[in-house]
Amino acid sequence: MSKRTLLKYLDKDGEAVIVAWLVKKHGDTVLLRDSSGYREFRIRGVKKILELPVESLVLIRGRVEDGVLVAEETVPITLPYEERKYDYTSITSDTDPVIAAKFSPWVLRSGLLQYVVKLQQHILEYTREFLYREGFTELLAPMASVVSDPGLRGARKLKTTLYGIEYELTSSVIMYKQSSAAVFEKIFYVARNIREEPPENISTGRHLVEFTQIDLEWALASIDDVIGLAERMLKYVSEKLAKEKRELYEELGVEPYVFKPPFPRLSYDEALDVARRLGYSVEWGKELSHEAETAIALEYDSPVWITGFPVVSRGFYYLPDIDRPEYNRDFNLILPRGYGEVIDGGEREYRYEELVKRIKAVGEPLEKYEWFLDLARKGGIPPSAGWGLGLERLTRFLAGLKHVGLATPFPKLPGIAGTP
Repeated sequence: MSKRTLLKYLDKDGEAVIVAWLVKKHGDTVLLRDSSGYREFRIRGVKKILELPVESLVLIRGRVEDGVLVAEETVPITLPYEERKYDYTSITSDTDPVIAAKFSPWVLRSGLLQYVVKLQQHILEYTREFLYREGFTELLAPMASVVSDPGLRGARKLKTTLYGIEYELTSSVIMYKQSSAAVFEKIFYVARNIREEPPENISTGRHLVEFTQIDLEWALASIDDVIGLAERMLKYVSEKLAKEKRELYEELGVEPYVFKPPFPRLSYDEALDVARRLGYSVEWGKELSHEAETAIALEYDSPVWITGFPVVSRGFYYLPDIDRPEYNRDFNLILPRGYGEVIDGGEREYRYEELVKRIKAVGEPLEKYEWFLDLARKGGIPPSAGWGLGLERLTRFLAGLKHVGLATPFPKLPGIAGTP
């Protein structure tokens, strides 16, 4: 099998050894699939393949003549016990995400998901390439902690027991980022997170229960430093994708989107004014609704930074503005075309006494945060700034997908249990 030819490269006439799955058959025509994609052939010669059930894995020796596969030998490698009923070739960017989650092992075999996964792979590749060049060190993210991020906007943390002690599955690596930046100065994680989102969040198109963040922290940096870094990174990644992976966009049926910074910036209060002008009422001190975020981005037809959220609306780890202590030095990046928030970040609180006050203010017990507070008390947490970028959300945007559930294999969706 080492000399086999992938379907993608069977563009010319000649001898061929193919190992592929039989996806569909109609008359004397078959649709085959291997790791390179799909190819349809009319079969001549040994037509044993036409008698096999779909999802049979077969070896075919023969030749291609004018687009016709002349089979000289057909050898079944595996045969299904029963034929599948679900037609994964019908998957599109508008497919119901609940169906995609329920049948995710089959959906992964669809052309759409194969191209989405490959696009995501290159997003990660070029992101790492950019950050390595900028001097960042990549760390491996922990999967469980005695405490994780409490600022989850209505989501619930999942818990387990480890040697009799309650642990939380990672919902954010914020405290690990702050402590690690004291060692390496510039760090990032490709961090898997899990949160039990409110069931109604399935309708936003942008929420997953299990998701990936490019989580970055930069010691001694300012809000402007990390906003500028994010803009340069998005420009670099999207330009390189558009230049080097155009065929993926063609397969996905979308035009490449290239980010063109600098992006407009609105303060939180300015964003509320714009949202109200557009017909969305937002109470001061609350997060903007998904609908309001969408309307603001549509108004600008561009990614938009929203900066300076009220202290009462966010987690304890943001640094208040010295000139306006009721506001943080933080930000969100809202994508255009209704795709919503993709980056959340800001400058971090690092002062021990202020951390204690903020943790108490959100009703959290101090002992849960003892390892982090011990570092802060003894000088182990530096001033820093950073952000987290939702990988699946960025993938959804660049691939033009209706729901983020189609931007990842085996999606876990808000309110939906029992899926693979």
